Amino acid sequence: MTRVAITTDRFDVVAPQYLAVGLVPVPTPCVEVVAAGEEILTRAREAASRADLLLITSARTVDLLWPEGGMPPTGAVTVGAASAAAVEAAGGRVVVTGRSGLAALLDGAAEQLRVATVAFPHAAGTDPDLLNKLRSLAPGIEEHEVYRTDAMAPEPALVQAVVFSSPSAVTGWLRARNFEGLVVGVIGSTTKAAVARHHLPEVVAPEPNHHSLAQALTSYLEVSV
Repeated sequence: MTRVAITTDRFDVVAPQYLAVGLVPVPTPCVEVVAAGEEILTRAREAASRADLLLITSARTVDLLWPEGGMPPTGAVTVGAASAAAVEAAGGRVVVTGRSGLAALLDGAAEQLRVATVAFPHAAGTDPDLLNKLRSLAPGIEEHEVYRTDAMAPEPALVQAVVFSSPSAVTGWLRARNFEGLVVGVIGSTTKAAVARHHLPEVVAPEPNHHSLAQALTSYLEVSV
């Protein structure tokens, strides 16, 4: 069975997606999450409570702001299935779920964003071009950087494949290892670009989530290995 390095810090959440398709997930975190100060987190929660819409692009955002549930009833626009599931698990209300990343979501939800006040808690390092596009769609947007991800080198592990969901994880991996002899899978265009500077990834998730990536990786391995 193929052993797959899982480079996110959310191994317990992600691993079942790979186990379900017959792969062996191996925890090799390449990022460390650093939360913003409590004052910023409090302001982000308050903004979410008074906004017309809440834009969620990561399940981690929900985990940080509402770790025990109790999300406000503000309608949430989510970037994909994982973030939508996190919102619902925290007691929130999803009104739009995207399927192909933030850029596509902004196109698909443009009308809703244009007429609403929008709260956007997000990670540091969000694509500045997408942020500018969002600001043009929703001039009244209130943004809060609620965490950042710092790259870190992974511990040694015997694997035949590796998957990435953020450029920070790619940076961390390359501090200790390279891609030689590995099947590389990625989620999202920015992560793909980060890998492609060193190695063209063999597998790109059709949708921005680990369920999609796990299935695509299995299909690739069935044909190529």
